[in-house]
Amino acid sequence: MAALTSLRRYIKFPKLLLSAAAGLCLTASTSLSYASFDWSSVSSNLLSQGQVNDAKGRAWLNQINELKNQPLELKLRSINDYVNRSAQLASDVDSWGESHYWATPTELFHNEQGDSEDFALAKLLSLLMLGIHPERLIIVHTVAEGTTPSMSYPVGHTVLLCLCGDNNAPLILDSIETRIIPAERRSDLRPVAAYRPFDYRYPRDLRTDDHYQPSQIQRYLAKLEAQGFPVMETQ
Repeated sequence: MAALTSLRRYIKFPKLLLSAAAGLCLTASTSLSYASFDWSSVSSNLLSQGQVNDAKGRAWLNQINELKNQPLELKLRSINDYVNRSAQLASDVDSWGESHYWATPTELFHNEQGDSEDFALAKLLSLLMLGIHPERLIIVHTVAEGTTPSMSYPVGHTVLLCLCGDNNAPLILDSIETRIIPAERRSDLRPVAAYRPFDYRYPRDLRTDDHYQPSQIQRYLAKLEAQGFPVMETQ
């Protein structure tokens, strides 16, 4: 599986960050490239096939469908705002009763609260369905310090980095700082590690192996698949 890629010291230097992002390569021995998926049809398919029955989940998918023909800037701003206002930031323990829970977007919106990683993953899936290429979307774990006046000590914080600015410059979609700001201006964030969720795989033979313990991200992929998202290997 792809390793977490450190982005320490890159966030202030966009050109180096782009090089680091390019190094997040797809696993070589896979039978399916998620980058080749037609993600733009997923939201409509989920709605028409009744895969998402929760009203808040369907509202999210309808929002995506309404944005499909809009300019990129509006897509980014609208999704960032939609996710931020649809749920409250809270710890995994407070939200889910366990210390490290990865919520799918439909879980997040139904529960109306989750941690920053839940927010970032919901934004990533939203933008995939709006036609943004998977290789442009990167989950970044950071340490945030001084992002808001009330933040009195450094905290672990996850954001979505989107290589969608001018000349593909990296932008940060955040659940604390609600404006979309270029990564080079986010001196309050110290990057620790980054990953692209769909660079990871959960091979079918391992899914049927009773002795295999799936990783956190593999369990997340399995949950997405169970909810109708076409994110798993088919062979």
